[in-house]
Amino acid sequence: MILLPEHLVPDPDCFAIRSTPRGPGAIAVIDLIGDVQAGLTRLYPDSPPQRGRVSHRTFGDFDDGVVAMLTEDRAQLCPHGGERVIERLRAWLDAHQIGWLENATHIDPQELFPEAGDRVEAFALASLTRAASPLALQLLLAQSAIWHATPPTADDRTRSLRLRRLLVPPRVVVVGAPNAGKSTLSNALVGRTIAIASPEAGTTRDYIAARIEMNGLVVDWFDTPGLRDSDEKIDPIERAALGLAEEIIAGADLLIALAEPSGRWPNAGRESDLRVMSKADLSATATLRPAADLVVCAVTGAGLPELAAEMRERLVPQSDIDSERPWIFDDRLLTNTS
Repeated sequence: MILLPEHLVPDPDCFAIRSTPRGPGAIAVIDLIGDVQAGLTRLYPDSPPQRGRVSHRTFGDFDDGVVAMLTEDRAQLCPHGGERVIERLRAWLDAHQIGWLENATHIDPQELFPEAGDRVEAFALASLTRAASPLALQLLLAQSAIWHATPPTADDRTRSLRLRRLLVPPRVVVVGAPNAGKSTLSNALVGRTIAIASPEAGTTRDYIAARIEMNGLVVDWFDTPGLRDSDEKIDPIERAALGLAEEIIAGADLLIALAEPSGRWPNAGRESDLRVMSKADLSATATLRPAADLVVCAVTGAGLPELAAEMRERLVPQSDIDSERPWIFDDRLLTNTS
């Protein structure tokens, strides 16, 4: 039986943890751990699932799927993987005194993955369930052999922290003056309309976020309101939006400054990490070109692959991925690597 510190137990006998990555999917796997017989009896009082059996069940009145009672202290619920379904499932479990642990870092992954060959492999399997980027998959699976061949040192710390961006999406923020092309670029990278592109300044009055993949690295992309040289024409709503954007900018892992050919680089309150000139299809003199790291056209797609590659390289360099040194993907591994 897995024992948890009393103050962390949502219910004395049973709790749930999501074992599949966050985000929409066809099927989700929710592990029930603890006295699952008691928990399943509360969910299905008329016909609780039996140990060693897999059965088709409904989840409240909103979904159906599969329930498997594996052992006395472990079962799995397999609903559909839509975010709204998971949201309602959490509420349904809570109503039946089954708690939900978002990040059960106090649970030893060897308890969750007894099939793992060693401690590093167990932690890798646990990390796989929350890894956001495809690039993390093979890298995590290779760690057991790497750790046994070459124990980690303090020198591996900086590279390991960059690689953790494969687990938790880094924050990429684009800033620029009104009409610099931020919304058009955002829509092009996301592949759908998330921001209104308009020639009228101030159309984007709040930051807009989307999760996108860049060459195997998943990032959280933020499109911010246009930064003005003067605040004379800024109304209270836009001023409040800019205040929120300042917080987003301050926490950016990668800050992209965007400007059109005849424009100026924005003042975002901190140095940008990447300067990109937009609207490369315009005939205006490209006065910014010498100072730009990249030149793109969101309308034609020119330069977008290069932008994606550069973003990924600056956030997670290829040399980090190719390294044969251990990746400290979970700090708990440093306490016991046997």
